[in-house]
Amino acid sequence: MTRVLRIELRRSAAPWVGLLLLAIGVAHLGLRNDASGRWTTLAALHRVGLLLLIPLALAGGAWYGRRERRQRMDELLATTPRPGAQRRLVAAAALAVTVLAAHLLTFAVGAVRVAPNATYLPPGVPQTVAVGAVALVAAAWLGLSLGRVLPQPVVAPAAAVVAAGAIIAMKSSFTSDLDDQIPGFALLDPLLDGGDEFSVILNRVHAGQALWLVGLAVTAAGLLSAGRPRQVAFALVPALVGGALAVPLLPAGGPPAAYAFDHGAAALVCADGEPRVCVTRVHAATLPEVVGPARASLATLAKLPDAPTSAVERVERVGATIDELSTAPQPADTLWFPLYFDPSGRLELTGDELRDEMLSGSIPWCPPTHPDDDGWQPERAARSAASAWLRGRPPARSTMPNMAEFDEMEQRFYRDLIALPQDEQLRRMGALRRAAQDCRNALYPILAGETPT
Repeated sequence: MTRVLRIELRRSAAPWVGLLLLAIGVAHLGLRNDASGRWTTLAALHRVGLLLLIPLALAGGAWYGRRERRQRMDELLATTPRPGAQRRLVAAAALAVTVLAAHLLTFAVGAVRVAPNATYLPPGVPQTVAVGAVALVAAAWLGLSLGRVLPQPVVAPAAAVVAAGAIIAMKSSFTSDLDDQIPGFALLDPLLDGGDEFSVILNRVHAGQALWLVGLAVTAAGLLSAGRPRQVAFALVPALVGGALAVPLLPAGGPPAAYAFDHGAAALVCADGEPRVCVTRVHAATLPEVVGPARASLATLAKLPDAPTSAVERVERVGATIDELSTAPQPADTLWFPLYFDPSGRLELTGDELRDEMLSGSIPWCPPTHPDDDGWQPERAARSAASAWLRGRPPARSTMPNMAEFDEMEQRFYRDLIALPQDEQLRRMGALRRAAQDCRNALYPILAGETPT
């Protein structure tokens, strides 16, 4: 059997199917060049690539499955003593080997880029890759059985189009503003999105998807060896049982419900020395770039009353609302800052630009209670003027014509502030910062001296 499998791998179309999947998978990761330094992001992008790879695996299996009819050898092979089911299962094994190799090599190519800067391997990454591998094998074997039953040349491309359309339609049909209305069986779809680098897929979701996909793969293998209607019926049993066991494990609520907060990723890693500067464990590689701007920001803020004495990265998760990110009161002794990354995984801001962003962030922005009120623009302009005071230069003017009035308001607030005695400037800025941290929408009266501080 091993010798036959080696021949199948050398001389059949199975390696070409694997090479096609490998090329498309690597191209997908290359175009989505935003996983540098983070295993969670790489695993998520790898799984999202199944949108392309599952239809291709199905089509490749269908093309491979019609080879006997294509070469007009089906009648000849039927006269040999070797059972047809055995031949087809050897072909299935060869296809599984190449599909698995393509899937794992694609991840390995991404890992070459991630590994040098990765500082945290979250739990669940191996399970994420493994479930995707089972999905591809199941798709390839279903295609193989389809090609055996329908050996026409048009079947393979049609199967790819139908599979891609079905995946997109399924995801679209379960997209809702009311996530709690999305049923659990929607997570049978192995394409998961909605996570971030501070999220980890629940083990129950991994288990449910694995049960369903393994059942589907066993059904596909059964269909390959089935020759009678009763055997076809029995072959469908594993998929039905796998689905029945999987659905109770899958939570309702769609993709967001499939994730849990990864406390390990959000754990703090701090630099040596004082003042204290910390980033999350998943971003630990950025700490050397963050320490200088953070300590420079703390030195600038030190002249204010109740100045912060430490700087800590703030965790911002995908899907969090502005209210969740902005309205929680912040302790006065800590400067909280987010980190943003460009598509290559590097920090978007470094050096003086990062310092300025941290200084601006020391005066948190809170959503106005009534954004259309006349008092909203003065509040925003007051915050902008205060941020400019911390940076030590006037607010930058906008290039948009409709912002001219707002720009003038910012400039006026800034000029009025720096015209005050130094002690009064510090007093008002300290009071304004406390109000912003408590998310009180009353910054302009404090900056203008209209509110006792």
